[in-house]
Amino acid sequence: MRIIPAALLGILLASCHNQSTEQTPVTQALLNACPDFSEAGKPPIVQNAQCGVLHVKENPADANSREIGLNILRLPAINPTPQPDPLFIIAGGPGQSAVGIAEHIFYTFNEVRKNRDIIFVDQRGTGKSNPLECPSFDDVHYQLSLLEQQQRLKATVQDCAENLGEQLQFYTTPYAVQDLDTVRQALGYERINLWGVSYGTRVALAYMRRYPEATRSSILDGVAPVTIALPWHGGEDALASLRLLSEQCTAMEDCVNAYGNILQNAQAIAQRLAAQPVDVTIAHPRTQVPLTLSMNHQIFASMIRMALYTRDLSTLVPLAITNAHQGDYDLLASLIAMAGEQTELIGISYGMHFSVLCNEDYPQYQMRTDASVDFLSANLATAFADVCEIWPRYPLNEDYFAPVESAVPTLMLSGRRDPVTPPRWAEQAGEHLSQARHLIAPGGHHSITHDGCVAQLIAQFIQRADGTTLDAACVQHIQPLAPYLAFDPDTDVNSDASGESAP
Repeated sequence: MRIIPAALLGILLASCHNQSTEQTPVTQALLNACPDFSEAGKPPIVQNAQCGVLHVKENPADANSREIGLNILRLPAINPTPQPDPLFIIAGGPGQSAVGIAEHIFYTFNEVRKNRDIIFVDQRGTGKSNPLECPSFDDVHYQLSLLEQQQRLKATVQDCAENLGEQLQFYTTPYAVQDLDTVRQALGYERINLWGVSYGTRVALAYMRRYPEATRSSILDGVAPVTIALPWHGGEDALASLRLLSEQCTAMEDCVNAYGNILQNAQAIAQRLAAQPVDVTIAHPRTQVPLTLSMNHQIFASMIRMALYTRDLSTLVPLAITNAHQGDYDLLASLIAMAGEQTELIGISYGMHFSVLCNEDYPQYQMRTDASVDFLSANLATAFADVCEIWPRYPLNEDYFAPVESAVPTLMLSGRRDPVTPPRWAEQAGEHLSQARHLIAPGGHHSITHDGCVAQLIAQFIQRADGTTLDAACVQHIQPLAPYLAFDPDTDVNSDASGESAP
């Protein structure tokens, strides 16, 4: 899951597949060869990839409701007689396009695709499925003061909500779950396997509950049940991740000598910036165009939190904090600039983003009587409230908020250092999943599917639809990466960060 950093801070055709005669005509009518290079400007992700649009009612309960299109991508299995149950990919965000991330993650499921189709569906409100866009959210004005940014955020939220109107009520998770099953039926699959990441795990859980007979197995990476109530718990989870990094550094002589106590330094910086923001001007790390921003504690906290999402970027956090502690904010500013570009590449439909969070997470926030933990002097829940008090809200069935109880074989994946969906949320969800197994990568951050042996374990799990027999000892080899230490010309250039000589 994600809170806006600045503002809140195949090979064979379907006709060759071993499928029932009932599904083939529907599939052929729905899916066709994806656009080639001459039309799309780039080749399909894999040979014989299929694209299509399935039209559904925006309001499924109203036969007169307008229709919206669900954007679908299928990567056919390599085996000409594949298994009948495909793997459906559910993106996170909320608001991320599954089809949009396909080219970045499809290879992770190559082993699965040998014998199964891989299906990507843009959730309603995202990608090319009637995206609920708020273009003004793309205009990040880091040079504005914190007060000016907060005022701009509220105005932007108000304008976006008014422009999108009453349709917003049909863009919560229960509608997305119904869409997924409509796609399953249209493509002629009796049962499917699910892989969801972050918010996508919430969709998968809801699907497992509503359509248990149609769910063969489920992989949940970075489990985010409704009870996570973002961003109520965001501060304490981010703080726990930063504390682990700080403790790692303290236990390493070179690191502690170079950087001191990372957590204490970060807290000191946040307090300083809360009292007096600092104007920073740098050359943009990619374009070299001058960039000026007002470095306040909200931006600082958001940047550190986002850096903790990934293994690679987290290695720079100690250096960035130490530099800032010494009054040099250039590295932090460069990371912020690059993070902004990365956010654009990820592609979040903010209308859908807020419709989910303000209708599913915020109601739980309103019922809280305990205090939300600050992260580096910034309170995510407060900023969240500023948005959701403006954004339209619609009631969901009370049973939606009850824990998902399921006997579907489930593989839950967590990174010990995940700053947003740490293992405790999978453990909580797992109490109600009778056939679940939970794997925790000691050095994993947010989403571990790409790390170490996890992709192979996912393929084995899907093949068996049983996690109890998996030999998952290899996950323990996913250890934390060492913090980056500045290059010393007097040391062996062939030594890695752990001090061991490279071969």
